[in-house]
Amino acid sequence: MLENLPERGMAAKENEEVVRRQFELLNAGDANGAAGLWAPDGFNHGRKVDRGAISKVYESLHSLHESHTLHEVVAAGDWVAVRTTCQGVHSAEPEIPVNGGIFVGLKPTGRSYTDQHMHLFKIVGGRIAEHWANRDDLGVARQIGLELKPSGD
Repeated sequence: MLENLPERGMAAKENEEVVRRQFELLNAGDANGAAGLWAPDGFNHGRKVDRGAISKVYESLHSLHESHTLHEVVAAGDWVAVRTTCQGVHSAEPEIPVNGGIFVGLKPTGRSYTDQHMHLFKIVGGRIAEHWANRDDLGVARQIGLELKPSGD
């Protein structure tokens, strides 16, 4: 099975550094700097985005004081996978719906939250060309005080 994985060479190490830098800039609140690491025509969760759109995503995440602690970073070929712990505070209603839209229409609760993330990035020409992530949005929703109830009752 492992014979199909690309070798970890210098390019993989450079790609890993692009992703690490993106998280450093995000943690510092530099949405434009982090967006500048993206290709002009990238894909975020399968949707075509430009740097302006990514900057708005990052600004919305920053309004929640989100920061990431990186635990594992694995790079092979063009792909970089990262496991992080994300910490934030529901201190605003973000400009755009982020994190599955759980904050939309919800008055800020001031509650903090912590969840695990898995991110997968494709790096092309030293720029982020593609991004996918899995988060525990339901866990965050519960931490900020939302309850899951059946519909139709």
